[in-house]
Amino acid sequence: MTDTTSRQPASEPTRGYDVQAANLQDDDLRARENSAMQRSKRIARQFLRFGLVGASGFLVNQGVFVVCKKIADAGFDFHELDVFANLLGTQFNIRWYHVFSVVAFVVANLWNFVLNRYWTFAGMEKQKWWIQLPRFMAVGVFGLIITLLVSTALVNPESPFALPPEIFDGSTGLRTRAYWGNFIGVMVAVPANFLFNKLWTFRGVRERQPAKQL
Repeated sequence: MTDTTSRQPASEPTRGYDVQAANLQDDDLRARENSAMQRSKRIARQFLRFGLVGASGFLVNQGVFVVCKKIADAGFDFHELDVFANLLGTQFNIRWYHVFSVVAFVVANLWNFVLNRYWTFAGMEKQKWWIQLPRFMAVGVFGLIITLLVSTALVNPESPFALPPEIFDGSTGLRTRAYWGNFIGVMVAVPANFLFNKLWTFRGVRERQPAKQL
């Protein structure tokens, strides 16, 4: 009669391989989960920094806008709602508050570019600044268009979305429609700016790998 107990050890190598394969699968799953978690944390950190940079850029934007308006009020005989230029012979006009918004945009966008390049995306291998700057400014132009559209809708007295004149009568800075129109327009444009800068301006650069410990 054959001793069946002598055959049992033969299955031990197979069982050992199965355990090893299961361990490898578990390690791979944990590695993927850790990678996804690290990626989520990195994106959240970048969005937070982008928001802080955007907040500082907003202060720069509003500051430049206010300075432009104060200069116009003090040294020139025109109002922010006065016509700067007609828009190609149409019934629409470019007004001085549009000009102020453009000037404020250029200054604030340059400010934001420097901070985002050297802080928000500091962990990235950087491309040349003259490659990234045109992209950043192009995204900024898109954001500026959003800002101008929202601002026009809120400031133009004939717009159905115009801020109520009985509240925003221009008697103080906090009751000036041009300031609030620019403020709300900038805030609406911020999320779109982050997405396009994340996916395009700084896309294609490698994440800097941490140095290995000896």
